[in-house]
Amino acid sequence: MKKNIRYRILTAALCLSLMTGNVLYARATEPEGGETPGGEPTTAVAQEPRTESQPAASTQAPTAAPQTEPPETTQSGLGEEIDKVGDEIDKVGDELGELENNLDNAQQTHDTLQKDKTEVENYLDQLNGQYRSVSSKLAKVEKDIQAQEAAIAAKEEAIAAKEEAIAAKENDITAKQAEITAIVASIARTQEEIKETEADLAEQYESMKLRIQYMYENAASAQYLEVFLESESLTAFLNQAEYYEAMLDYDQKMRERYQATKEELDGKKASLEADEARLVSEREALEQEQKSLEQERETLKEENQELVEQKKELDKLKADLKKQQASVANQQAASAADLQAYVDQLASSSDTITSYEEKIEMKRKYYEELLSKKKALEAEEERRKAEQAANDTNSDIKEGDSGIDHGMNVDISDEEYTLLAAIIYCEAGGESYDGKLAVGYVIMNRVRSNKFPNSITGVVYQTNQFSPVGSGRLATVLAMEADPDVKGKVTDDCRRAAAEVLTGSSNVGESLFFRTHKPVPQLEENLKANEVPYYIIGGHIFYHRWVAY
Repeated sequence: MKKNIRYRILTAALCLSLMTGNVLYARATEPEGGETPGGEPTTAVAQEPRTESQPAASTQAPTAAPQTEPPETTQSGLGEEIDKVGDEIDKVGDELGELENNLDNAQQTHDTLQKDKTEVENYLDQLNGQYRSVSSKLAKVEKDIQAQEAAIAAKEEAIAAKEEAIAAKENDITAKQAEITAIVASIARTQEEIKETEADLAEQYESMKLRIQYMYENAASAQYLEVFLESESLTAFLNQAEYYEAMLDYDQKMRERYQATKEELDGKKASLEADEARLVSEREALEQEQKSLEQERETLKEENQELVEQKKELDKLKADLKKQQASVANQQAASAADLQAYVDQLASSSDTITSYEEKIEMKRKYYEELLSKKKALEAEEERRKAEQAANDTNSDIKEGDSGIDHGMNVDISDEEYTLLAAIIYCEAGGESYDGKLAVGYVIMNRVRSNKFPNSITGVVYQTNQFSPVGSGRLATVLAMEADPDVKGKVTDDCRRAAAEVLTGSSNVGESLFFRTHKPVPQLEENLKANEVPYYIIGGHIFYHRWVAY
């Protein structure tokens, strides 16, 4: 937009000079494009310098514009041609402004797309980070699940081992119980045998006691006598006696046998009871071990159940993470598609910007050609007007009557300081520092002279005095100085010269006129013939009063 406004300002300045008919050019100054070789290139038509009262002696072709001579037309025809070129400049300026606005819009769109693309890239980076985080968590959960499954398997193996041990203990207990039962049965049988033996022995003992009691109570001698008398023979008696002896011996043996049997049965019973006690103790120990194993098994089952519950939680977490992973993957795919769309749009936008830039470059070149053409036409028109004005004007400035008040104090504003530096730049931008000072002193001599306006603004913009004013170049330079994008067109030397001429001593005396030197060598001869003081600095000649050439 700023560029569009700048083109409109330049166009308005050029059109204003045409519409008013008061074309401003520099009498007795170098025409616009004062930058001579060695400085910036000349940018306007180089024309013959003029005096206040003498006609111009000759003209030159434009130096910076295309090398085409203005068409041979009448004054009115030349004005019409200038108007046509001005209209074309307006049209091209509008088109150029529109193109630049389109370029700005395209660039804004491009910047917005780039910003959106960057945001999508950042979001995609976040999604990638989130995906990596979820995947890392998922891998950890899967690893934890594997660990839990291994722990559960280990617990189940331990439980199975405990159950096998419990079963073995149960078998041992059953075997011990069977042994106890067998021993108890054996003890019972032994007790029965003891009872039976004791009963038999008691019976025999009672019989024996009765027999012995009978024998001893009834006197053994009489008994033996009775046996002897009752015996049929001595043999029978002896047999009967032997019988009694045998009975006594039998009873004794049976008593001894009973005692041995009883002792044997008592020992067997005691041994069985000891075995029973031992087996009961072992059974109780086995039962205690079984209880301990069952408790350990229950503990393992509880721990295993906790592991199973933890695994369920891990399985649930795994399922949630997989869902998150799938969701993030979908978002990644969508963002990648958006990113590719932005890349494609940016490529298209770049092509659009390049197209606008190419069109703007072509339009700008055409615009500059039109400006050059218009400047050439205006220069020709100004030359004709100046020539006519010079032919009709006589200067009343005489030698020694410059009307300069050397003691005059000139106060200027910041704007006038910039104006003075800009006109010095336009007239002598390519000259040496002394050449820049000389142009500045001519302007200040006029400001202090009663023959010219008493301000820098009045002197610079006085009708038909300085060609950069009439050509619009001064307006262009001032507009550029006001534009922060291109500020700094006026060089530091020109600004320093503008400051110095306000209070310094003139290096061209009381010169009120100057122009380029080489195109009019006869001027120097006329100045010498009329004894007019003059100075040649660089490509300019400076002199006190007007002299025809």
